[in-house]
Amino acid sequence: MAFCIQFRLLSIKGTQAIYNYSDCSENFEGIFELDLEKLISGEISSDTDIKQVVKVIKLCKSDGSSQHKANRAFSKIYKHYKETGTYLAEGGYYA
Repeated sequence: MAFCIQFRLLSIKGTQAIYNYSDCSENFEGIFELDLEKLISGEISSDTDIKQVVKVIKLCKSDGSSQHKANRAFSKIYKHYKETGTYLAEGGYYA
């Protein structure tokens, strides 16, 4: 079974970013926010619950009551941020 998520950056305010996300077949209806600078600097502890790191504002329709897809997008965004110091403008997760 294939797993596909797409995401795109909506805005950056200070060190906080807001993203749209969805399945590859949907229309970016989900929204989440993150602050990777605070996570990397240690202001947010690395053992903080993922729901506090990846704050889902609006679930995408197919995500039900979990934030699994937002967490998958976070993994790609986090890797890029650690390498470049910038938020990823758009991308996807495919498995």
